[in-house]
Amino acid sequence: MNFNSRTSRTPLALASTALMASLLLTGCGQGTDPGTKESSGSATSAPTAPSENQSENSVDQNALLKINDKLSADLGENYVQGWIKNGQLHVSTTDEGQLAAIEEAGAVGHIVKHSSQELRQAIEKIMTWQGKQENPIRNSIHAYSLNPETGGITLSVDKSQIEAITKLIEADQPVGDIPVDFKSSGGIGSPAKS
Repeated sequence: MNFNSRTSRTPLALASTALMASLLLTGCGQGTDPGTKESSGSATSAPTAPSENQSENSVDQNALLKINDKLSADLGENYVQGWIKNGQLHVSTTDEGQLAAIEEAGAVGHIVKHSSQELRQAIEKIMTWQGKQENPIRNSIHAYSLNPETGGITLSVDKSQIEAITKLIEADQPVGDIPVDFKSSGGIGSPAKS
């Protein structure tokens, strides 16, 4: 997908990006913080009645999301991504000059080398690279995401293929100097198209 030209796919791409950002910021579908590995244990707990403390956290999260939206608009292309960790908003940017604005808004600022657009293009390059691989490598990358903490991308990979894929990506360098992290995935693989 070419993000530089307006096509009939542009609204869909923007809507998809907005949905993924809101899911990341709300923590939906994430068992751990960005850039960390999931634990192998799975704990389930019975739902409990909301407490005053949970209500306050919900209000705080909504306020953090509003701050993130404002920073995203204010920073424009210099905004890479925001995330909530330990009840605090973190925002990554490519422009060191924007750190003061991020901190004034009440967030923790992080400088990263690559823009959001560059990271999304890196995901496209990984998908193209993956599509040229033989099985089982071709079917072993299950998900692709931006990693705001490292300023790179994270690949969810079949745990039996992490070592092989790591070595191949290090050798082939399909995304150049963009950091690539890996996390174990038990998901069902779907082959990338070449």
